[in-house]
Amino acid sequence: MALSPILVPLLLILIFLGSVSAISPLKTDTLKPGQQLRDWEQLISAGEAFTLRFFTPRESSTFLLGSGAGLRYICIWSQTDPVWVGNPTEPVSDSSGSLSIDTNGALKITRANASPIMVSPHLSLAGNVSATLLDSGNFVIRDAGRGGGGGPGRILWQSFDHPTNILLPGMKIGFNLKTKKEISVTSWTSNQVPTPGAFRLGLDPSGANQLLVWRHSEIYWSSGILTNNGSSQLTLELSRRYNIDYEFKFHSDKRMNYFSYSVKKTKGSVSSSWFLDTLGQITVTTSFRSNTCAGGTSESSGPCKKYLKSSSAICIAEKPTACRKGTEYFEPRRGYMMDNAYYGDGLSSGISDCHGSCWRNCSCIAFQSLPRGRCQYWGKGSTFVPYDNFNGGLVLIVYVLDSEK
Repeated sequence: MALSPILVPLLLILIFLGSVSAISPLKTDTLKPGQQLRDWEQLISAGEAFTLRFFTPRESSTFLLGSGAGLRYICIWSQTDPVWVGNPTEPVSDSSGSLSIDTNGALKITRANASPIMVSPHLSLAGNVSATLLDSGNFVIRDAGRGGGGGPGRILWQSFDHPTNILLPGMKIGFNLKTKKEISVTSWTSNQVPTPGAFRLGLDPSGANQLLVWRHSEIYWSSGILTNNGSSQLTLELSRRYNIDYEFKFHSDKRMNYFSYSVKKTKGSVSSSWFLDTLGQITVTTSFRSNTCAGGTSESSGPCKKYLKSSSAICIAEKPTACRKGTEYFEPRRGYMMDNAYYGDGLSSGISDCHGSCWRNCSCIAFQSLPRGRCQYWGKGSTFVPYDNFNGGLVLIVYVLDSEK
C-alpha cells in the first residue's frame, strides 16, 4: 500500500528525531558497565565544573564533538582547558572511539579495526563497579557493592593518581612507598601532542618541603621551602592581590609521601590549576566567583624569569658554554631559513630538546621543532628570510647573538 503524501514527511521527521536522540550526549556524571561514551558524547560532573569527552588538541584549545579531524584523546576538561588525558601515548585515529567500563573495573577505549586502548588496568574482585566524574576534576572507579548503607563505594582507581600536565587542588604528587613509583606532573611534548615531554614537576626526594622541576634527569627549577599557609613565589602575589588563601600540605605515612594544595576565597567560590608547559614554566591560574564579582588571573614561574629581559624570547634556561654566555636567546620569527639545514639524530621530547641541542652546538644559529619528535637546525652562513604570507604561518626559532647585553 502506498503511503499518503502527508505521511511521508511525517515519517522522515520521526526518523530524523530518532537519529538525533541516538547521538544525544549522556546527561550523567557516571559511566556504568554496559554503557558507552561515544566520540560525540560527554559526561558532566554534578556541579558542571568538569566534562569528560574526546577531543583533538589544537593551538586554540578548541574542541569538536564527533570531529573526525585529527587524533582523538579522552580528556577531562575544565571550563576552558584540558586538565587530564587518559590515552596520551595511544590516540584514536578517527571518531570511532568509545569509552566503556567492564565488570572487572577496567576503563577502555574501543575503536574500529584496532585493539582496545586500556585507560586503567583490570581490578581484582571489582564487583559492581561504576566510573564517576567528580566536581574536583577527579574521575573515579568505585565498587558500589562495598559502599554499605547505599552510599558511594570505596575508590578502586582514580585519575588523580595518574596526572598529566596539570596539578589540581586535592591532587597528590610524591612517592608511592608500596609500588615504589613516583607520581608527578609531566609536560606535553607540544601543544598538539600530549605524550610526555621533557619536564616533570614533583616532590623533592630528599624530604625537603619543596617542589622540583626536572628537565629529563637534571633539576631545572625549585620552589624553595614551602610553608603550610601557601606563601611562595608561585602564589604570594595572587594571594595579596585577590585575597585568596592557599594551603600547602606535606604528608608522610606508610603508604605515601606526598604534596597537595587547596585554595579558597573568603567570599564566594574559587578554582585553581597549576599548568606545567612545554618550556618547563609553571602557570598558576585562579578564577573566582561571588555574588558581587567574578574574575581570574594567572602567574608564571621558572628559572628563565630571573634573567631574561626580552619579552619575545623563548623562555628556556640553559647553562653557559664555551661559546654561549647565557645572555643569548632564541626568538620566534615568521619566515624561513636559506641553506645549511640539517636534521637531528633520534627523537626529541619537543622544543626544549631542540633548543638545548642548538644551544650546545656553537655553529647552530636556528632551529625548528617538527612534528613526530624531530628537530631541524641551521648552521652559520644560513640566512633568515622574513615572510608572512604562509597559510597558517611558519615560525622558525632563530638564535640572536648577544642581544641581551
